[in-house]
Order: sequence, then C-alpha cells, then structure tokens
Amino acid sequence: MSTPFKFISALAAVALLGSTQANAQQSYAVSLAEAQAIALENAFAMQYAALDKSKAERDVKEVLATGLPQINLVADYSQYIDIPTQVAGGDVFGFPDYLTTFLGGVAQETGVPLEAPPVDPNAVSEFQFGQAHTANVGIQASQLVFSGSYFVGLQASQLFVEARDRATERTADEVLKQVAEAYHLVLGAKEGLRLAEEAVLLVAESKSEITALQEAGFADALSVDRLELAQTELDAQVLNAQQQVGLAKGLLAFQMGIGLADELSVTDRLQDLLNNGQELEWMSRPFNASALPGIQEQQVYLDLAGLNVTNQKAQGWPQIAAFYTNQGNAQRDAFNFFDSDEKWYPVQLWGVNFSMPLWTSFGGHQAVEKKKIEEERARIGLMQLTQAAEMEFTNAKAAFSNATAVLNNARRGEEIAQKIYTQTEIGFNEGVVSSFEWNESRNGLLEAQGNRLGAELEWLNARVALQAALSAFEN
Repeated sequence: MSTPFKFISALAAVALLGSTQANAQQSYAVSLAEAQAIALENAFAMQYAALDKSKAERDVKEVLATGLPQINLVADYSQYIDIPTQVAGGDVFGFPDYLTTFLGGVAQETGVPLEAPPVDPNAVSEFQFGQAHTANVGIQASQLVFSGSYFVGLQASQLFVEARDRATERTADEVLKQVAEAYHLVLGAKEGLRLAEEAVLLVAESKSEITALQEAGFADALSVDRLELAQTELDAQVLNAQQQVGLAKGLLAFQMGIGLADELSVTDRLQDLLNNGQELEWMSRPFNASALPGIQEQQVYLDLAGLNVTNQKAQGWPQIAAFYTNQGNAQRDAFNFFDSDEKWYPVQLWGVNFSMPLWTSFGGHQAVEKKKIEEERARIGLMQLTQAAEMEFTNAKAAFSNATAVLNNARRGEEIAQKIYTQTEIGFNEGVVSSFEWNESRNGLLEAQGNRLGAELEWLNARVALQAALSAFEN
C-alpha cells in the first residue's frame, strides 16, 4: 500500500458502528464550519455537557427550596397490646388520716359505724390509663430562620453552575477540534483516491502505448508485464482508497453526532483550508492561560473548595428554625376511626428550635483543617493545569512551525519527483530509458505525492492543535 492511504488505516473500527443506526436517512453537504456547528448541537459530548449544566441548575433550585417553607402531611396509628400500667407509692385511694379522725368522731356522735378501711402507708397502687387504639392525623410546617450552611451551600451551588458553563465551553473546544481533524481525514482520503485514480489512468495509457509498440516489435514483453503488474496494484489501491473515504466519512458523522447511515458529503476543498491564512494571527497571539475554559473551570473549583472551608466553619454557627403543628387525636377502645360520630381532639402548637454546638472535642477544628487541605489541593491543581496549558501551547506552536517546514520540503520533493518522472517518461517513449527505470520514477512520484498529502494533513492538524491550545475556536 502506498503512502497516501496509510494515514487513515486506523478508521476501520468505525465501520462497526454503522449497524447501530436505525434512524431515517438524511443528506448532509457541509463545509468545515457547518460540520462544527452541527456538532455543537448534536455531538454526544455536547449532549452530556448540556445535561450536566441542567442538573447543576436544578441543584441550585433544590438547595434554595430547603430554606423555604416545608409542609408535611403526617398520620400515625398505634394499638396497645397491653395498656401500660402506672404505679404510685402509698395508699393513694385510701382515706387520709385527718378525714378518718373526723368521720370517726361523727360516727361516735351519731352511733353509725364508719367501717373505713385502715390506712396502709406501705401500700402500692396500680392503675391503667388510656385506650387500646390511638391515631393522629395532621400537618406539620417548618421554616428555616437562620443557617450558615444554607447560605454557603446556596453560593456553592451557584458557583457549580458556573463551573458547568466553563466545562461546556471546554467540551465545545474539544468537539470542534475532533470534527476538524475528522474533516481533514475526509479531504485527505478523497485526495488520496484522486491520486490513485490518476495513477491508474496514467499506467493504463502507458500500457496501451507499450502494448502497441511490443506488437510492432519495438518493445519487449517484460515492459508490458511490468505495466500489467503496476496496473493491478493500483487498481487494488483505488478500491482501498474508496473504502477509506467511506470510513473517514463515518468518523466525521460520528464526531458530528449525526446518523452513520446518513448521506454525508464535504464542500470545502483541501486547498481552501490550506490557504486559510489565520495561522499567522494565531502564531502571533499572546498566550493567556486564564482565558482558557479549562483553567477557568479549575478556578471555580478552587473557589468551591474555599466555600467548603467556610461551610465547615458554619457547622459551629447557630441554626434556628420555626415550626407549626396542627393535628387531630383520637383514642378509642376499638378500631372505629372512620366513624363520623366519634370525637377527634385538636392538637395545635408552634415553636422555635435553636441549636448550636458548644463542645466537639476539637472534632470541628479537625474537619475545618481537612477542608483547608482540599482547598490547597485545588490550588495546586490550578497551578498544574496552568503550567500544562502553557506547555501545550509551546508544543503546539513548535509542532506547527515544524509541520510548516515539513510541508514546504514535501512540496519541493513532489516538484522534483514530477520533473524526474517527466524526463524519464520522455526517455522511455523514445526508447532510451528502460521500463524498470520508468516504473521506478513513477513509484517515486506516487511516494512524493503521498508525502505531500500526509504533510498537508499534518499541517492542518497542527494548526487545529494550535487553535485549540489558544481556545481560538469561534463557537
């Protein structure tokens, strides 16, 4: 296999994805900009990012709701298998001494015997109160009055939404880069197919001429056989190149988030992208790490870590909540709570709860120190990402400069190979150059064309990498 077709051999795995699409087939004819715009709406990564952002927004509303009034419907039922027995010391139901003395005097005066039981100071009285069946139905309402954790949590949830915004922007840059690289592969595959088809036509034409010369006795059969072999090899390369075009389009469709069974064509030409001209502006643009979405996202996470420290400190602040309860209570000797003739007794109260930790044996202090360690880790992570971004930009800039030099050399090499082939072809037609030499010069030209095509793709991808390092995509 010649060089022009090696650069997309890794695309074979994409063919396995084609069977998973069951949607109605659609047609797309897109430029690079249009393909990127579709990807920003449909790419799987963008869909996940949108869901994460929506979830973060819901988190804010959920945290906000915890500080607003809460109303609950409550109901309970219980049955005593054995009604609890209450015990009281002494003879609580006997006559007291003063009453027994008084009534004894009355009995003597009237002659009527009293017959009162004797008082037993060591007696124990046992008695049961209540009904076997009890039910309560009502509502309970509460309102948070003050909680430091609530206000800190609300700030943190709002910051998290901002982090999701930055994550969405970072994901968008990654998607745009992936779509650009896939688009370049499609253009490269089409160019490789064009070169292969041109080579087939060239060999077929030469074969026809040499065959005529051989029949006239001016060329040997070996020259015809060599051209026959070359044509067979090039025909195989054309078939392979056609397959690579389909695989490259499948990868582009996957990166765009459209159906793999959809009809897809590209409208930009390779030379259009090569002559874009914006690379000079990107090469001269100063690097600003703080403007990158990934760095901004990490900065938000550092701010969140700081809020976690504050929130842990807030665990030691007072918490105040008000409550109100309105219930109906029923106590019955049988389960007849749905009997409208029976009574329910109202229970209504309101109040305020106040709580504040006074002593935690330094447990709260240790918890705060742990959160400070997490904040320091986030700060180190921000420094690490910033330096990594700076290094990525430096590498991308150097890689682009190197790709530019390689492209210039490849183009110069193709020009030289073309001259050699042209001169060799003239000599071959005049009979002063052998078919072996002519075949070698043709192979040299095909290799030079493949090198040029590979260098062009490397240059385009290096430019996209530089663009991504600067977050210079327009999205």
